[in-house]
Amino acid sequence: MIALQERESRALTDALHDGPMQELTGILLSLASLRRNLTEDLAERVTQIETRLRDTAATLHRPPSPFRPGSSPRQMLELGLTQRVEGVLVERLYISLDLDSAPPVLGEVAVLLAAVQLLLQESDPIHQAARALVSVRARPEGIDLALRVAYADTVQPFAPDLTAEADDQVRSAGADDEDGPLATRDNAASWRERLAPIAQLLGAELRTDPATGAWSAAVRLPRRGNRQR
Repeated sequence: MIALQERESRALTDALHDGPMQELTGILLSLASLRRNLTEDLAERVTQIETRLRDTAATLHRPPSPFRPGSSPRQMLELGLTQRVEGVLVERLYISLDLDSAPPVLGEVAVLLAAVQLLLQESDPIHQAARALVSVRARPEGIDLALRVAYADTVQPFAPDLTAEADDQVRSAGADDEDGPLATRDNAASWRERLAPIAQLLGAELRTDPATGAWSAAVRLPRRGNRQR
């Protein structure tokens, strides 16, 4: 998944550079040439257009890849989580990294990023979590990843304390009513069933808080032998 994202990012960057970016550069050069022969008032208006075009060009630039040569494991993890998780899978992301004693290698960073993305995406494919904490602790014997996720009061992946009441209301309103207020909620059993394959793949331990609908996952990546950096 990480490799595909990197390939997609590079392809989009190349397409923008070879297409719209070159067109915008040509337009800016033409406007600059035209501006020199205009009156002061008209030249000022052209300058404003040039500024808007430069701002547009800046927004088309793709952010740098987390896996740039020379980036430290901390930089790769922080940038990857900020670009690919915060604002995409969770509204607000908090990051805690303890890596100095045994920094992860590139492959381990990629696995950590993919694990966080998969867990968040599969936990609730529809709604975005309100807050999440990603904690990574690297030691020579292994890397511990902890993910804690909280939802807003009105949007949770499940609400076990309301499950029975929800079932009664859904039946009375009609099981096919997809627009009802309870149609977006899962119960704890269905939530675990959906996340179970990913948890099994990652070896993740899942925990839930029935009172709030928050959940957490713990993953340990073991290390064997001497690692080459």
